[in-house]
Amino acid sequence: MRVRRWLRASRSSILTLWIAALAAIVFLLVPPLAHGWTHVETDFPNYYTAARMFRQHAPLRDLYDWTSFQRQMNYAGWGLQLGGYIPHTPLTALPIVPLAGFAPMTAKRVWLSLSLLFLAAAIWMLARLTNLPVPGLIVLALLGHNAMAGNFELGQYYCFLLFLMTASFWLLLAKREFSAGLLLGAIFILKLYAGPFLFYFAWKRRWRPFVGMLLAGAVLSLCSIAWFGWKDNLFYLTDILPRAAAGEHMDPYNPGMPTILNMLRHPFEAEPELNPNPLFNNPALVFFLQPLLTLAIPLFCLIAIPGGASLRLGDELAWFLIMLVLVSPSRAFYVTIILLLPIALLLEKAGLRKRILLIAAYLLLNISLPAAIQSFFPTVWILLALYITLGIPYWRNLRPSIAALAAAGVIGVAAFSAYRRMDSYHREPPQKFERVAFEKQAIYSASPAVSTDGVVYESIAENRYLLKHWNHAGIQSFPFDGQAFHPSVAAEGGPVYFELVAGGHSRLMSYDPETKSLHQLVSSGFEPTHPSVSPKGDVLAFIARDRIAVYSYGSLGAIDGPTPVHDVAWFPSGAKIAYSAGPSGSSQIFATVAARESEQLTRDAGDHTEPAVSPDGKWLAFTLARGGTRQIRIQNLVTGRSSQLTEGACNSFSPAWEPDSRALVFACDCQRGIGLPALYLARLDSVFPRN
Repeated sequence: MRVRRWLRASRSSILTLWIAALAAIVFLLVPPLAHGWTHVETDFPNYYTAARMFRQHAPLRDLYDWTSFQRQMNYAGWGLQLGGYIPHTPLTALPIVPLAGFAPMTAKRVWLSLSLLFLAAAIWMLARLTNLPVPGLIVLALLGHNAMAGNFELGQYYCFLLFLMTASFWLLLAKREFSAGLLLGAIFILKLYAGPFLFYFAWKRRWRPFVGMLLAGAVLSLCSIAWFGWKDNLFYLTDILPRAAAGEHMDPYNPGMPTILNMLRHPFEAEPELNPNPLFNNPALVFFLQPLLTLAIPLFCLIAIPGGASLRLGDELAWFLIMLVLVSPSRAFYVTIILLLPIALLLEKAGLRKRILLIAAYLLLNISLPAAIQSFFPTVWILLALYITLGIPYWRNLRPSIAALAAAGVIGVAAFSAYRRMDSYHREPPQKFERVAFEKQAIYSASPAVSTDGVVYESIAENRYLLKHWNHAGIQSFPFDGQAFHPSVAAEGGPVYFELVAGGHSRLMSYDPETKSLHQLVSSGFEPTHPSVSPKGDVLAFIARDRIAVYSYGSLGAIDGPTPVHDVAWFPSGAKIAYSAGPSGSSQIFATVAARESEQLTRDAGDHTEPAVSPDGKWLAFTLARGGTRQIRIQNLVTGRSSQLTEGACNSFSPAWEPDSRALVFACDCQRGIGLPALYLARLDSVFPRN
């Protein structure tokens, strides 16, 4: 009789869970799925655009250049949708490549359908791994509504990642360790999350998954090198990855990206536009605490886990994955769907009290919390509390001598890192040069064009790239029906020439700020980019099909020279053009001598781009990418000697001369997201004497 009553009660509970699961699907899953099915929103357009660029064999550097990527996003059919590829790995978009042949929304709908299958498969595997009922896992997953809705509304990647991580844990727990390592190695190359599992397997002396990870990582890395080339992959490793790992992408102060790194910057590091009012400004404290915490948390997790075989492998893997989410340098609200995996593993053998705490933590991490508390980074504290609570049983067995040695090592590394970072900080443009075109919450200001009337530049506002004009009277915006790039203006002012990207094509436009008149000069048939108007305003040079083209009074011409061409600029006489050309990553600066003849102005190693000749004709400013950063150099056109103007572990680029040839306006992303700069003015006589 007791068995029958238990069976009836069990069946009743399962039936109740299935009813709750169906209700959750109808009310919590279907609405965001329907929204994503019919609306264009970031982030799927980012993956789709990158996948199209893969298929077109575009240079990898173009994926990490904001304006180049935005241009391709419009070409791909996403209209005014803003996007970018930073901080993803070179192969993050690889799973989307088979969908890139479909129309944009068709591809998104296929991806949403696949995401449903990935989610269902992950839940099924979790049910088999933990003996938790499928409907209960469905309810738990969907009650984390904010993260779940984000994945389906935006067409995000994390249902796929949850599926891969769950499959890898399934294989590990089933003793199919080499296969698990292969899968974790693939995840590492796609999204980096699984990388620290290499250290975990080495610590545990589990060499089969260790070798599997190395093999999968090596094979996929070789595929990336074969596709994009060694130099572009090296560019990712030196220029993108270090700053992405430091959380310096998008707005690195924003509570909307709730990471430990942002939580430390927000109260203790000032940035005039993005974070003007910290609790107090102490960058040295930030530079010490960031490596201290992001090293100590994984290290004390690793050394507390017993080496060798373990009877609590599932709990270990769950704690390790929670730690990885906690220290991740990039964690938007939709990422925490991954936590369904460790929470489910921990729920299996947990008592009632622990189950309540685990479920409460999961829901708090995956629902939308009040905006009033976002600046306190509540989800970081919840994750930290979860990490500490789960770690206590492991730390009880940790030898004090090992803990002390680990702590001393972490403090030493953090102190050394802070010393180096402060040394760079004091040499960076924000501490040396004058800020111009200041605007609160401006995320991006670049490509300045200077005239006697002020500075016209490229900016992101009103959900698009537009142009702005700054002088001492203030800032004026020029929005257009499309994305506006690369403004150029004659020395005495007048019309603004720029590239307008709309309807899947580029064309060159002129805009007169006085009369508000807009005219198309060069049609989209040439896909023209990077316009540069001559000092007198009578000839327009630009790039078409990787070559220099010129437009004057309705007629078009071309100039032969090294290709592909990346940037063009005029000499003050209007008779010569300076331009950057050559293979991506190793281009040089040239000057036209005749219609079919050019002279090379730079010869040293690195990527030389964005030439700008001073109005007096004596100096060449350009951007040199070398050693992991882009910096501005100034070269004497008579002697050929050059000097570096900017320094630091960040990028300075897009130089433009003031009319008196004694100062440069340029863009710099120090203390900001990679490639998302503000504008500065460098008065050269105060930096180094020029004759």
